[in-house]
Amino acid sequence: MQRWLLLWPLFALALAAPVELKLNLRVGGQPLQFGQTYQTPQKQRYQIDLLKFYLSEVALVRPDGSEVRVPGLVLAEFKPGGPTQGVTLMRFEAPPGTYRGIRFNVGVPRELNHLDAATQSPPLGVNSGMYWAWNPGYIFFKLEGRAFLEPERRWVIHMGTDAFRIPVRLQDLQTPRLVLNLPGRGGSILLNLDVGAAFLPGPGGAFLDWRQEELRQLHGLSPQTRAFMGLVYQNLIQAFSLASPPLQSR
Repeated sequence: MQRWLLLWPLFALALAAPVELKLNLRVGGQPLQFGQTYQTPQKQRYQIDLLKFYLSEVALVRPDGSEVRVPGLVLAEFKPGGPTQGVTLMRFEAPPGTYRGIRFNVGVPRELNHLDAATQSPPLGVNSGMYWAWNPGYIFFKLEGRAFLEPERRWVIHMGTDAFRIPVRLQDLQTPRLVLNLPGRGGSILLNLDVGAAFLPGPGGAFLDWRQEELRQLHGLSPQTRAFMGLVYQNLIQAFSLASPPLQSR
């Protein structure tokens, strides 16, 4: 029994395969390019200048619904001059085998979101660029850009608070359409994020009309803008998808 206990960590390590979780940024069906002008469905022209978000509570989902959970969280940042395609978000290890999807949250887990930021280490803390000094907790998702109105205006979407942690569930336990076969040598899981989906209209045709000053500074805390933050939130839940093919072997 003692020998088995000593050998078990080495045996478990041999069963682990390296995995890279990667991301493509898209606007509709096209790769996002900083400096390029896009249009919302309402024909408002805009550019993206910055995207930052926290990724946490990642798990691979087995065919029986059980999970291989990945510890830790990362802060992804995209800005002009940097890549937008095939960007590695995180690296981890998982048992080789068949999976039926992946799940994660965009945001900071509740137990970390309300700790004293002065005592937290990167990617958290007051120097993360994601901490609301005037509101307890972190910004989970930050999207900023310019709207080409007369005159040009800047707009921001800063989504936070526990109510707006974004659950992403890219899994299918009912049909064989989604299968991730992770070989022993490991591989890369590739995600897409359609940034342009944030601006899709909601029920009744409501949309982020940047001609309205209050909708150019969207923080989701005031009664006037909270409904529009909810609209963006619902859009972003559907904005992530698995690329095709979703898993690339090493």
